[in-house]
Amino acid sequence: MSQSSLLAGAATRCITPNPDERPVFLAGFQNNRRATAIDTDLYVRALALRLDERVAVIAACDLIGLDRGDVLDVRAALDTRGIDSSGLVVACTHTHSGPDTLGLWGPDRSVSGVDPLYLASVKQAIVDAVIEALTFCCPARLRCGMTQLPGYIANFRDPGIVDDEVAVLQFVKLDGEVIATLLNLACHPEVLDGDSTLISADYAGYACREVETRVGGVALHVSGALGGMLSPDTNDRTPAWAEHMGRAYAETALTALAAQPTVEVERLDVRRAEFDLPLANPLLLMAQQMGVLRARQPVNGAIITCCTSIDLGPAQIITIPGELLPRLGFELKAMLPGPYRMLIGLADDEIGYILPDDEFIPPADYMNPGKQYEESMSIGPTTGSRLLTVARGLIGDR
Repeated sequence: MSQSSLLAGAATRCITPNPDERPVFLAGFQNNRRATAIDTDLYVRALALRLDERVAVIAACDLIGLDRGDVLDVRAALDTRGIDSSGLVVACTHTHSGPDTLGLWGPDRSVSGVDPLYLASVKQAIVDAVIEALTFCCPARLRCGMTQLPGYIANFRDPGIVDDEVAVLQFVKLDGEVIATLLNLACHPEVLDGDSTLISADYAGYACREVETRVGGVALHVSGALGGMLSPDTNDRTPAWAEHMGRAYAETALTALAAQPTVEVERLDVRRAEFDLPLANPLLLMAQQMGVLRARQPVNGAIITCCTSIDLGPAQIITIPGELLPRLGFELKAMLPGPYRMLIGLADDEIGYILPDDEFIPPADYMNPGKQYEESMSIGPTTGSRLLTVARGLIGDR
């Protein structure tokens, strides 16, 4: 083993709200969908990596998304504790059976569904999980896998483009004990649809549970380029099918790892680029002005967001601050040198759908967009090209 060895640690915190104590407006589908019961708990799961003075932390939350301002609050809380947050990525699974943490799914379109007390508790849970994961880092090796999960994902916008690739990174102690398994798949966690009033992490939560049961450690799911509109390919919208899909996903990932050796990680390079994007969506701008969405205070008509790259040697990770359409996802993953590539969406922000510029057709009516639903939930027509330019720069700077 080299003089400098990778250290890894992991931790979890439960963030399940209690629908019997306070109203919980479920996010992702129609307004005023109030939770009545709990199918699965929701968690923050944190993975911390250290190599010499370099640190990367991925915190995966069973939530629809978090605004950049909320992530900045988490960073500030860590910095106040003397913990450098520059290597932190906060990603959301995008479950459509969790509480509204953005504001769009309250009692009606004019009222936010965010519970400020709950959101504050989530941010504290992220801080606590990150600190614990960093505290208990120990020497680790890496095992990587890539495979496919055919037959479970459909594209409801463009049926001919489906990304069913599964990427998986597993960090193990020197004695072989599993510390953490990072799972990656591009599919909306929405087996449970708008008719459900259950709180659930959906198939992603069931996959993490299965991996943790079978191999131990902490399992984290992060979503890939699931935008426009990669969704579970089923008419069975029950918890039983969510569990079935989650177990299939877990089995596929673990099988991909089974024949792979562990390797020593000699590189940990984390780079972040902040950039601005034109806010050209009148619906989202109005929602901010009404207080439904957290105000971003655009400067000269643009908002600031970020992308992060993490290079682990054989594996590279690139993050996206929203829901990238799979066509752009394929293009972005092809930029990574590999052999193991992971794209993490809904990371450090949720700016909505990110479309190729040449596919963007502005809706005639943003309130009733019809086939242009993804455009109605995107900040603007040049977001895709701008984001790929930034990501290309991050990857090319290595």
